[in-house]
Order: sequence, then C-alpha cells, then structure tokens
Amino acid sequence: MNPIFMEYAKDLALSGDIKEDITSFFKLNQDLRTLQHTLEVAEEAERIAKLYGIDPDKMVCAALLHDISNVVPVSSMIRISKTLSIEVLEQELTYDRSVHQKLSKYMAEDIFGITDDEILGAIESHTTHKPHANMTDKVLFVSDKISWKLPGEHLYLKEMRNKVDELAIDEAILIYLNYIWGQREKLKLVHPWLISAREELLQLTYEK
Repeated sequence: MNPIFMEYAKDLALSGDIKEDITSFFKLNQDLRTLQHTLEVAEEAERIAKLYGIDPDKMVCAALLHDISNVVPVSSMIRISKTLSIEVLEQELTYDRSVHQKLSKYMAEDIFGITDDEILGAIESHTTHKPHANMTDKVLFVSDKISWKLPGEHLYLKEMRNKVDELAIDEAILIYLNYIWGQREKLKLVHPWLISAREELLQLTYEK
C-alpha cells in the first residue's frame, strides 16, 4: 500500500468480502454518510445489472468502491493526485473534488487490490462519464445519479429512472449530461470528459 493511504487504511484488515471491507473502511474513517450512499448505489447497480443482463457482482464491486476517496480531504485531492502521478487536467485545477473519481480508482487498486480494468475504468469516470463507454461504465454512472436522495422534485432524475427501466440507458445518461450542460454557467467546472461524452451521444442520437 502506498504510504500516502496509511492514515486511511492502516487498521483495515481485508476479509475478502468487498461489502464487509468497504463497510469497515468507511467506519474506520468515520464517514457513515458516504457509506450509506455507497450501499444505496450498490443496490441500484445490482438491480440494473440484472435488468441489462450483465455481471451483477462486478457492478456491485465497482459501486462499493466508487467513492472511497471521499475519506481524503477535498483540499488535498489535487496535491495527492499529483504526488501519485495521476493525470490532472488543467480544467480540474479549478475544482479540487473533480479528481476524486481518479483518486478512487487509484485507491481501489492500491488498497483493495482491484485489477479488473472494467471496474477501475467505471470508477474513474463515474461522475463525469466518458466517450466510448462500456456497459460497466454506463451502469455505474446512472446508478450513482439515480440513487441520490435529493430534497424536492428533480424531474431529470425521474426521467433517468424511467429510461433505465425502459432499457434505454444511453438516453438516461444523455438526460443527465444535458442537465449539466444546461447549468454550465453556474458550475465551477463542466468536465471535458462530460462534454466529449455528451457530444458522442448527441451524434449517435442524430444518426438514428
């Protein structure tokens, strides 16, 4: 394990059961809020995986690990990412937490020994999405979004849930990406991966 992560995982004894290990990890770091969100995303990811006929165990693993970098202070995320030679885009420098998905990928591999490229790739893009995404990427992305328990009515989340259940996952993703694009003047960052993914999906929609 990289010494940088010792303060977050030094007392973690891995059992081999990823759900048990993630629960222990967040409890050790006193982050029960992220743990609750993580378990909800994992439940949704398992449901959607079965709906689309893909490996539910892989999806649950990706979901359980997707936000593990939340234990790291946001103010330290870019510095730590640079120390670990994780690529930090110029645009990401404007919003420290924008690198948390990349940092979670690194921690999943370094602390939990994950070697599956699909799991790692899905973790790395679960916030922004990315072009040329596979089904693991897509299911984690939508599971993360539609698991949110936000106050008030959010029509775009309801529309996303409906599209997912109609087996139209690309349309569900585009609903979210369009929502973010519509808010771009108010946001600190619209990530370049999100922009590229949106352009790709718009092109695919146009070609149909």
